[in-house]
Amino acid sequence: MSQTENGARRRSNRRGVGREMEDEEEGPVLRAKVKHLAQLVRESKYAVVYTGAGISTAAGIPDFRGPSGVWTLQAKGKVVAEPDFTKLNPTLTHYVLRSFIERGHFHYIVTQNIDSLHLRSGVPSEKQSELHGNYSLETCPLCDARYFRSHAVWKGLTTPTKNPSTARKDLRQGSTQGDDKPQRSNKRQVRNIDHRTGRLCEADGCAGELESSVVLFGESLPAKEVNSAWDHTYKADLALVLGSSLKVGPACDMPAQVGKNGGKLVIVNLQHTPFDGRASLVIHARCDDVLRLLAEELDLSEQNPSLVSSNRALEHDVGVHEDMSSECYDQKLEEFERSFMVQTTSFAPRT
Repeated sequence: MSQTENGARRRSNRRGVGREMEDEEEGPVLRAKVKHLAQLVRESKYAVVYTGAGISTAAGIPDFRGPSGVWTLQAKGKVVAEPDFTKLNPTLTHYVLRSFIERGHFHYIVTQNIDSLHLRSGVPSEKQSELHGNYSLETCPLCDARYFRSHAVWKGLTTPTKNPSTARKDLRQGSTQGDDKPQRSNKRQVRNIDHRTGRLCEADGCAGELESSVVLFGESLPAKEVNSAWDHTYKADLALVLGSSLKVGPACDMPAQVGKNGGKLVIVNLQHTPFDGRASLVIHARCDDVLRLLAEELDLSEQNPSLVSSNRALEHDVGVHEDMSSECYDQKLEEFERSFMVQTTSFAPRT
C-alpha cells in the first residue's frame, strides 16, 4: 500500500476491467471529515441516506468493482458464489442507521441492495425504498400485499443477478433528464421471466399468485419504490451516499438532485465516483469506520442488538403487510430473535 498526499492509504494501484482504485483515509484526516459530516447532520432538517453494495461487504457480501468485487473476479475468469443471505447479519452501519432513523437524524433510506439487511436491522419498510427489490419479499400483484420470508423467495426460479448484493445494473432508462421525476411503469419489460413463487396471497378474498420482488436485468424498477424515493429526495437538504459507486441510474441521479436543489451531497466510498466533484464532502473510508465515528460525534452511545448467525431457520414464515404497523414489526423481530442469538454491539471507536 502506498500513501496519497492527504494521508490516505491506497489499497490498489492498478486499473483493469471491472477493477478500480481504492483509497482509504484514516487517523486525523478521517476524524476531521467525520466531524464535518456530523455538523452537516446537525444543521440538516431532512437528511436522506442512499446505500449501495459497499455497506454490506462487512457482512460477507461482495461489491461490484472493488479488488474482491464480483465484476473484478469475473473479469479474471473466477466463479463468484452467491452467499446465503439468510445466514448473514446486518453490519454496524445498518444498526447505526437504524438508530439514526429512530432519533430523527435521518429521515429515509434509499437502497440498491436486495439483501434485506436494512429491514433485519430494524428499519421499517415505510422508512426505506428498495429500488431493486428484496430477496425475502414477495408481493401480490392483485392487492399489493407484501410478505417477508425467512428464505430467498426466488430460489429455484431464476438467479436474479450475478451480483449477490444488488440487482443487476439497471437500464439507463431510469436516469432522470433535467429536474423532472421519472414516472415508472410496474409492467415487466422482460416477459419470459416468471416471478411467481408458487404461493398464494392470504388476504381475504384475494388468493393472488405471489411474485418475487427482485428486479432482474432489463426490467423496470418498481414505480412505487422509485416514486417514493424521489419524493423524499426532493424534500432532502442533505444526501449521504454510503458504499455506492454512483454509476447506475436512477440511484445515482437522486443524491445528485439534492445538490442541484441547493442541499449538501456527502459521499462515503472507498472508490472515487463520477459525482465527487459535485459533493460538499467526500470521505474515502469503510462505511463501518465512518458510521462508528459519526455515532460517537452524535452521542449515539446506546447498546444495539446484533443478530448472530445461526443454522436454525424460522419455524414459520412471517408475512407482514405493506402498512408495517409497529405491532406487526415487533412481532416480526420477535420471530427473528427466537431463531438467532442476540448480542450487543458497542459503537465506541476501536482502539
